Amino acid sequence: MPGPICEGLTVVEMGSGSMAASMAGMILADNGARVVKVEPPEGDRFRRQHRSGFLVWNRGKESVVADLRTPGGRDAVRELTAGADVVIEGFSGGVADGWGLGPSALREANPALVHCSIRGFGAAGPYPDLKAYDAVIAAKAGLFTRGAFAFRPGPIYVNAPVASHGAAHMATAGILSALLVRERTGRGQEVEASLWQGLNPFDYFGLTTYQNAIRAGVTPTRGAPSAAGVVASRFSPMGCSADGRWFICCTMLPHQGQALVRGLGLAPLLDDPRFKATPFFDSVDDAEAYDELIWGRFRELDSRQLTEMLLREPDIAFEMAGTAEEALAHPQVVHNGEVVEVTDPELGVIREVGPVAHFASTPAHIATSAPQLGAHLGPTSGPQTVTGGGPAPAHPLAGVTIVEFGYFYAMPYGVTMAGALGARVIKLEDGQGDPMRRSFGALETGSAKVLEGKESVSLDLKSPEGLRIVHQILEAADVFVLGFRPGVAERLGIDYDTLRRVNPRLVYVHAGGYGASGPYAQRPMYAQTAAALAGGYDRQAGYWLRSEMSEGFEVPEVRAILAPRIQSIAEGDANAALGVLSAIVLGVYAQRRTGTGQFITSSMINGNLWGLSDDFCHYEGKAPLRQSDPDLYGLSATYRLYESQEGWMFLAATTEREWEGLLRTVGAPQLGSDPRFADGASRATHDDELAEVLAEVLATRPAAEWETELTAAGVGCAAVFPGSASQFTATTPALLEAGLAFEVDDPTFGRVVRYGTPVKLSETPGRVAAGCLRGQHNDSVLAELGYSPGDIDKLKEARIVFD
Repeated sequence: MPGPICEGLTVVEMGSGSMAASMAGMILADNGARVVKVEPPEGDRFRRQHRSGFLVWNRGKESVVADLRTPGGRDAVRELTAGADVVIEGFSGGVADGWGLGPSALREANPALVHCSIRGFGAAGPYPDLKAYDAVIAAKAGLFTRGAFAFRPGPIYVNAPVASHGAAHMATAGILSALLVRERTGRGQEVEASLWQGLNPFDYFGLTTYQNAIRAGVTPTRGAPSAAGVVASRFSPMGCSADGRWFICCTMLPHQGQALVRGLGLAPLLDDPRFKATPFFDSVDDAEAYDELIWGRFRELDSRQLTEMLLREPDIAFEMAGTAEEALAHPQVVHNGEVVEVTDPELGVIREVGPVAHFASTPAHIATSAPQLGAHLGPTSGPQTVTGGGPAPAHPLAGVTIVEFGYFYAMPYGVTMAGALGARVIKLEDGQGDPMRRSFGALETGSAKVLEGKESVSLDLKSPEGLRIVHQILEAADVFVLGFRPGVAERLGIDYDTLRRVNPRLVYVHAGGYGASGPYAQRPMYAQTAAALAGGYDRQAGYWLRSEMSEGFEVPEVRAILAPRIQSIAEGDANAALGVLSAIVLGVYAQRRTGTGQFITSSMINGNLWGLSDDFCHYEGKAPLRQSDPDLYGLSATYRLYESQEGWMFLAATTEREWEGLLRTVGAPQLGSDPRFADGASRATHDDELAEVLAEVLATRPAAEWETELTAAGVGCAAVFPGSASQFTATTPALLEAGLAFEVDDPTFGRVVRYGTPVKLSETPGRVAAGCLRGQHNDSVLAELGYSPGDIDKLKEARIVFD
């Protein structure tokens, strides 16, 4: 059996306090790369500020101490990178170049080097100097605007590192794609990832919805576009049990809505004409009547009773909103092997997230905890010998063909991102097409984003002739990605054992909800339930999730007071899609190195546990997760939202240098001598008092002015965009100018703005293309397989192929 996928690669990682850089290095280290982390003499700041995150994100690495503020430290890093295949760098814009450690300088000394930088908005973006803190970028990009979903005026802080998680996977995919190009050209290149682009997967269909509304002459009234085009629908019912536990459900399809009603012991409701089509209703009044009955039933039963009842119905998508640590014991998490144990020399056994995907032939190897400061194995010995000398391909994954069969968002958007790196993607659909085409508003609105750059072939996959066509397509493919529950592939004749006989070098990725096998594998899963299982709701609204908060509350009080606060951004599908992207590119990289395919499993569970991996861990003495204040302004006085004289702003002063820059800029040096705020510990003790003082000071000037001046002083700050992330993207021309967004001609909606490629590569750019209609590419794909126009017409007449 071959070793881990990245065995033999040498990676140098730089950038204190960068989750995105650390996590990208973690993925490569897990999969066999030697990763050397460069730290300042005082250590990466996460060692002090976020210990659990540091331990997980830096496992399996080595640590080299180098003070980059000194010539000797910079020389040491130049020596390291001269022997490396990859550099991952997470400094603020201009810092590495100022030290002579930017990509041009390092690649001049080592032309085979793949250099990946991770910024806030990118070096050429509209806000190149904004600090690459998740909340700063999210605030600027509109992620905090909740509109009608908000329980108070103003933006709502999102306590999840979604931008960094997205950027980490995108950086990893860019690095591996650039290494594949290097095999052909012999040259490395520059890769640029950004936290802003890392947010892209979390805007599911809002960008299309927003632009459609503007074209129709309708000004969206909500901060974020509605999740449903029809108000009389209930895709995401929830409820609070008698013992104060919250259940998150998802009923995207009628049979799932009916299963929920039955599971709650309310089957007679299905005989009522008002409710028989759940989750769709004829009127808002009918939907509200349904809500009252469902909420009331949840409140009658305790969490144990509800869990037992709901598990009896296999078509109910539900999970209880728990903590990330509770997820360590979830039966499906345990079955999938999503938890590994490593031994830390100081802390003992740490239980933490497993590999980003499970590879049958080239499994990950996770054996050691994060390194002690300065613990390393000596000089680097790379880069690998590269013999290629040919021309560069048009795109980094050009020549890779991916065949996709699955619905909705989690798996398909992961494939979309691989397509944006240049892979050809053929989407298999039946005669009805992906239900995402008919969900979330007008036809094709919900699916526009997940279909970008794909070709659609619409077939009767249950017919022998339809299956033969699928096998013909897969004979020449590199990757097959399946998004359905276990058993579907076997019934259709597209399971791994069958397809490896059709194509032995095929990379087969099973990307389901709960996984490829196990006690929950046959159950449906959606974004909300995945987030609930992994701890996403707790991370966002942990204060309100406590069981005592609902004591004595009747259903109307639970719905009016608590439910608006028990909300999480829809991260479940996006986190999963990012995991699928990494699984695909790692699988292709292994295929190119070994010449063989393999079976790979990914899951929505896994993607979401990775997104919250800093808390999905346990060891003796672990500090509790930092929760937001009850009103969801932020984590502390120096990392939170403030209302300014004009608009809202987000302040991020997380270091002593930033604290000093804050005091100078706001003209309040006296705060530095106030014993309550003299140091970090004192400020933490008097956090509420400090927030009051800063609120008064920051209210004296507009947010835009504070952003300009504090950013210039090296302090994290952003004026909060008052609209949605979709609106920000559609109405910020500088994104188009910087190549962070593009205009394309969509087959349904005409000229539209869409997000850019996951990463930028200096020599082999990504690919930007519009989506597809169901069956749009039947003729062209069948012609490639040797079918004549007459043959194709006969297939259509026989209802084997659907236009």
